[in-house]
Amino acid sequence: MAGYRPGESMPLENTPVPPRPRLTESGILRLPGKLGEILIRKKLLRPDQLAHALEVQKSTGGLIGRVLRDLGLIDDKALATSLSEALGLELIDLNKMGTMNADAVRTIPEHIAKRHQVVGVRFQDPPPGSREASKLVVAMADPSDYMALDSVRSSTGLDPIPAVATRTQVLDALQGAYGDRPMSLEQAVGELKDFGVETTVEETGENDAGRLRKEAGLAPVVRFVNSILYEAARMRASDIHIEPQEHDLRVRFRIDGDLRAVAPPPKSLHAAIISRIKIISALDIAERRLPQDGRLLLRFLGRSIDVRVSTMPTVYGEKIVMRLLDQSATELDLGVLGFDEQTVKDMRRLIHSPHGIVLLCGPTGCGKSTTLYSFMREVNTLDVNLVTVEDPVEYKMAGVNQTHVKSKIGLSFANVLRTILRQDPDIVMVGEIRDLETLEVSVRASLTGHLVFSSLHTNTAVSSVTRMVNMGLQPYLIASTLLAALSQRLVRKNCVECLAREVPKPALRETLERYFARPVDFAVAKGKGCNTCGHTGYRGRIAVSELFEPNDALREMISRNEPERAIEHKAHEYGMHSLLDSAFAKLHAGVTSVDEVLSLGFMKEDDDAARLRLSRRAASTPVVEVIEEDTDERVVEGEVLDFDAIPPAQ
Repeated sequence: MAGYRPGESMPLENTPVPPRPRLTESGILRLPGKLGEILIRKKLLRPDQLAHALEVQKSTGGLIGRVLRDLGLIDDKALATSLSEALGLELIDLNKMGTMNADAVRTIPEHIAKRHQVVGVRFQDPPPGSREASKLVVAMADPSDYMALDSVRSSTGLDPIPAVATRTQVLDALQGAYGDRPMSLEQAVGELKDFGVETTVEETGENDAGRLRKEAGLAPVVRFVNSILYEAARMRASDIHIEPQEHDLRVRFRIDGDLRAVAPPPKSLHAAIISRIKIISALDIAERRLPQDGRLLLRFLGRSIDVRVSTMPTVYGEKIVMRLLDQSATELDLGVLGFDEQTVKDMRRLIHSPHGIVLLCGPTGCGKSTTLYSFMREVNTLDVNLVTVEDPVEYKMAGVNQTHVKSKIGLSFANVLRTILRQDPDIVMVGEIRDLETLEVSVRASLTGHLVFSSLHTNTAVSSVTRMVNMGLQPYLIASTLLAALSQRLVRKNCVECLAREVPKPALRETLERYFARPVDFAVAKGKGCNTCGHTGYRGRIAVSELFEPNDALREMISRNEPERAIEHKAHEYGMHSLLDSAFAKLHAGVTSVDEVLSLGFMKEDDDAARLRLSRRAASTPVVEVIEEDTDERVVEGEVLDFDAIPPAQ
């Protein structure tokens, strides 16, 4: 909870409170406007999406706002803003310094606050002639919960005045105000170093699973594994790497695309730590010679985080990588992913086409899956049969029929796709086109009146045409089925809390002008580093993109199998903006920095560009791994670690 320390009083904010709605006789807030109408008016929701949510609400029950959020149709921020307007209540940002008064927070008993997810914010001015406040402003994600308001009234003796905050902020505030403070990662590592037991792979026999299981259950080892998962979730890391080296053990988090080292445990407890992770991931602790894949579930501040666990033997012992898939942290909305306004309009038009193929292009980790899921969120309505084949299913979406491929039993992309075409689909999403067979079935689907979304590993949008030809597809089929190809990359966003602008020096300006082939006559921005961004200067990532939408002339060129460079040149003549154009716009707007733009590597390498591109990575040693992809391993289900119920320190 930003800005709050237990036992510390905070200044009150003189923020005017909007007129409050009246209560009905039953205590339920009366809405002056309907939530759905407000969301539609703000263009945060379409009428068909609202109709779909209302149908779901009939079968599942619950509040419409919660149903909309659970379906992924709106995010917490949009819900809170619209609820505030619909109810005429104050919208409170609990992350803002000085928002909450410490005494007001502690006024509500812990069990009441946690049960109803309500946080005391400030006391209302006392009535004339009285020295004590009679009203308490409380922040809630659901301010229409009259039972929560009654509980606050009876437990505090104060009249609660509801205000709206996002669910994530409320849960975060509750954790900060009442939660047992977990053992920090540094404390957990210190405890391990003081621990007497040493277990290494070399000392452990091939069949000594019992000893490994016993030492994996030791309290310091359990606390360390819990702490590392807790810290990764708190810092919104996407991956955790635990890597044995010759003389030590390295632990790194991937945050906003970059790996950051954290406090490492002693190498002597490597085997116990790996075994503990295997146990909670339902893996075989005795098998250290072959890779294994498992999963577990974290519950953290009301969020369910799916953790995919992968082990791999190395020369110094087993390495583990844990990927954290937090759907609540990923906004599946085309409007907030960083695409420019025109690209968003074009994509929304394309994904509502009756048939054809829309491709997402780019290297691994460029956000293709997020954009694909955003496509599905846009078209997921009650009158559409949306079917997917994925490897793996990263996010489960209500109303979507999702299938996970299992190559080991013959359930490949192509085989599933053939079955899908017999399931009366309207829209098909293929996670990735890896071979000619899958490509041919996808093309056949589009030719028979289906809309297909998929991805290809290519560097540019136009090169997707070359890739499909090289895979063996006839050019005339590409020309007749390809609606568009969107290529994208991710760059880190400057932290807005420590953002500073400066005019580039002559040498840097010259390099940038060669890079962009246009004048750079503006001040560039970069974060200086602060507590908010972990002293990196960056917080979050945003997409740079190019959209290739072939017209009749370009389709003729594709049919004639003309060179990629000629097609790309003609596409730019027709108005296509390149990845470089998108990166320049982000730099000019101050959204990202020079280092991030140069790291995309769009220009031919020279000494200046190479030095600038690698400057932010100079302090780290790259790790090169040769990987042969194998999707045949069975992923097993592990435990659920509920940090909301049991703090990681316990």
